[in-house]
Amino acid sequence: MDKKPFVIMVASQKGGVGKTTIAINLAAALIYQDYRVLLVDTDVDSFSVMEHLGIQGVGNGFKEIVAGKAEIEDSLFVYQNIDLSIILGSPADDAVTFKPDQLVKFYSQLVKQNYDFIILDTKPGMFPSSIARYLNDVVIVATPDSPSIASSSKLASYCEKLKVPRRLVINRAGYSKFELSKEDTEKMFGDVAFVMVPEDKIVPESLSKQKPVYLIDRGSPFAMAIDQIARVYGLKAGDVDNSTTKSKRKGFFERMAWWGAKTNKK
Repeated sequence: MDKKPFVIMVASQKGGVGKTTIAINLAAALIYQDYRVLLVDTDVDSFSVMEHLGIQGVGNGFKEIVAGKAEIEDSLFVYQNIDLSIILGSPADDAVTFKPDQLVKFYSQLVKQNYDFIILDTKPGMFPSSIARYLNDVVIVATPDSPSIASSSKLASYCEKLKVPRRLVINRAGYSKFELSKEDTEKMFGDVAFVMVPEDKIVPESLSKQKPVYLIDRGSPFAMAIDQIARVYGLKAGDVDNSTTKSKRKGFFERMAWWGAKTNKK
């Protein structure tokens, strides 16, 4: 492989904002754009990827690999519906705390894997500073309310301190008439690019069916928003060179923010 995979961490400061849904569907969108993708569930407390995709009866996962009890190559699960490689979360009976050197060893091996993109689904809160060097971008997922945006700004400041690029994805835009506007979000969050992903009834349907939205309705508003984010990452990683896709890059975040604001007014 000529270059290392582009590593995207999908994070949030609080739970229940749709982080895992965003991570799974971003991975699916990148696969549909012909990229090789590895999804890693690093949350040892809930291992949500398994629940979202209806996966059962797996062996080793993230916890065993980091602890040195298993190898990455021997612990990959392939979600055959979209040929998505996954390192799954694995149940932990007690609280698990990894040493910095364990995490560094894991991520140093992870970025040597033969993928174009690696998507990390994380547990809520700050990520270990020891792994910052391996991240190309952090997607901070929040809902369009004041507490969620305010807590997300703390995570953004943490990323800035570690010099890790970050962007905000505001999920479920248009859900409530009381949600923050684009302008209020900018005041609270600062000068960081953000995308508004619209509230869409296809999402609870996908959770019920335990399938990515992409396998149910790729033309849905949610899937189209995620698809556009994936195209931006294709450009950001330097892998896309066709003029049609390039033309979508200019003003993308402004257009998506406008779309969410317009949805909010309905």
